[in-house]
Amino acid sequence: MIKKIALGFIILVILVLNVLRFWKLDTIPYGFHVDEVGSAVTMQCFLEKGCDAELTSWPLFGAMEYGQDKPPTYVYPGILWVKIFGSTVPSLRGYSVFVLLIGILGLFFLAKQLFGKAFAAAVVLAATCSPWAWVTTRVALESYFAPVFVIWGLYFFWRSNNWWDWAMAGFLFVCAMYTYPPARLQVPLMMATLLGYEWGKRSFCWKSLFCFSTVFILSLLPLAEGYMHGSLSRRFDQIGIFNTGYWHSLGKTGTPCEIISIFVHNYFLHLSPKFLFLTGDPSYVHSTRHLGLLSWFDITALVILAVFLFLAFQHQSWGENPVIKNRRWILFLAANFFIGIIPSALTTLELPHALRICGSWPFMMLFTGFMWWAAGQCLKIVWPAMVLAGILCGGVLAYQYFTFYPRESKGMFDFWVKDKAEQLKTQEDWQKFLLIYHRRNYHCMYFMVHRWGLTCKEAHDRWVQLHDYLAQRGLF
Repeated sequence: MIKKIALGFIILVILVLNVLRFWKLDTIPYGFHVDEVGSAVTMQCFLEKGCDAELTSWPLFGAMEYGQDKPPTYVYPGILWVKIFGSTVPSLRGYSVFVLLIGILGLFFLAKQLFGKAFAAAVVLAATCSPWAWVTTRVALESYFAPVFVIWGLYFFWRSNNWWDWAMAGFLFVCAMYTYPPARLQVPLMMATLLGYEWGKRSFCWKSLFCFSTVFILSLLPLAEGYMHGSLSRRFDQIGIFNTGYWHSLGKTGTPCEIISIFVHNYFLHLSPKFLFLTGDPSYVHSTRHLGLLSWFDITALVILAVFLFLAFQHQSWGENPVIKNRRWILFLAANFFIGIIPSALTTLELPHALRICGSWPFMMLFTGFMWWAAGQCLKIVWPAMVLAGILCGGVLAYQYFTFYPRESKGMFDFWVKDKAEQLKTQEDWQKFLLIYHRRNYHCMYFMVHRWGLTCKEAHDRWVQLHDYLAQRGLF
């Protein structure tokens, strides 16, 4: 009875917190980050003309002048979203939240088929209370779409040995790789651990394995072609640890030992107590800076693991201890948590970086849910404690986010551009605005569309004309 009542309250906490994800998307964060207006302009152009912001018709990736190009897994499903809800930044923030909720739903179904509904509830509660995913998925970015594809890929992979489930799993894993560059390294490594986890546990169907491999390889070919032409490696060439300019800035020559040393240093930055438990990512785009990457709910799961390991060695009850019985599962989750850090450690910018290691997030949520569920199997009192922990973690996160965060994060979201644009009334006002912010091409195009009422092409052409005019006079 205690467990059933607790599960009811857990469901209530989950519903309340996930509804809050959609609250005040127009004002929190306040202002629009350049990545967000880039997404909005790209989506507006696709909706109007079937082209990206550079007016290229139906490209595989929407070209951007900076950062990573917008992937097809974000743009093409998003056309339906913007058709219904518009291409404003708040609308696309809602798009990011909606996709994360699809991922949390996927975690429920994945966990349910592994260990049952109670385990699934614990996993979903962990994901709902996670500061790691909360801040970034309220920003109009596509990064968390990648772990969502991985979650559903794992669901279909484990659902059955049928060829269609495995073909779907292969396709979804490739979708993750299209979506976010770090997944292009993480997903193949995850698949290797998946093979190791399943080896000897499950009889492989060669037809299913063939379908998985065929779909995976064929779907991957356009992505591989993009790398062969260099168009998709541009961003990593700029911020990767193999950049010769970066070596020279450190006074190094790029020997293998030096590169390994840089990688190891970068890797352990992501395991620092401050990053994991206290303040999280140094950027307000990815963190409130009041909580670590891991919630208190996650930290308690680590404590529960330590207790189970202590009991196992103390009493030698190896056969009944849930950690020992499920050590293969826990090792699989741990391996993929640590694998998810590798891509970020290969970069140099803004480390430690919570967003680049988002591929580790679903495995941490599964681990947290498992440890709480396992403790609940041993002691019924854990279930009411889980409710209190969920209320405390979720409540503190929401309170900090909706009170302190809006004020403290304003400078990261170019609020002054938004405020200025909303004051424009006359043609002269617009001319002054465009001259002041002429270097912010996506901001200019965004407000020309959403405040001035121009089409995507008209906004693009106006900005290009301004750019050329200023360039001729040596002002650009």
